[in-house]
Amino acid sequence: MKNVLARGGIEFLAVFLGIALSLWVDDYRENRELENRLNEDFQKIYKEIESNIVNINNIISKNKNYLRSELKLLNILNREADYNFNESVDLINGLKWPTFFGETTAYRTSIASGRFNTSVKDSLVRSISLLYEHYFVRLTLNGDILDQMAFEFQSKYALRFNKPRFDQQNVDTLGLKNYFFSNEFHNGLLSTHDVRKNYYMFRLKETKNHLETVQKIFDSTKL
Repeated sequence: MKNVLARGGIEFLAVFLGIALSLWVDDYRENRELENRLNEDFQKIYKEIESNIVNINNIISKNKNYLRSELKLLNILNREADYNFNESVDLINGLKWPTFFGETTAYRTSIASGRFNTSVKDSLVRSISLLYEHYFVRLTLNGDILDQMAFEFQSKYALRFNKPRFDQQNVDTLGLKNYFFSNEFHNGLLSTHDVRKNYYMFRLKETKNHLETVQKIFDSTKL
């Protein structure tokens, strides 16, 4: 009887250990698969950040050029540079307001899958989240404001220069000169210049700095 019980106990223990081992192996495989998928997510996010750095540097460079054009116009308006009709029209015509739209697909995909928030790399996760959820959001909001100011400038102040811009006949150069030097045009240009220089460029540089910070954290983190 004792032998039967002993044999039964051994068989039960063997079955129990087999089940426990099987569960452990399954859990290990799942964790390894999750870790591998998460590392793939991080690699895609890293490439996305590299692309965003190139993009934001390009946007900053373009806006710097347009700021210089605005300053030339302001110097003319303030009688610090000579007025030339064709040059002034060309400067007005050449103004653009490029804005940054960050790539977010890799980050959003990882968030949607639930994998991103399982990472134990706290410093990396926090810096990435701050980039996408704060800096990109703030920059987009400021970009929307700049777009509104650009539309207002083009439709309200630059509109009068459309005839010479499009090489039309019977251009009232004297009337346009008077309008160019008016308080209305001067203030309109100052408004859009102020938003670009003191708000949007600040957010661009702020976001660029954090992009580079995240890149450095990536480079120092073992994936």
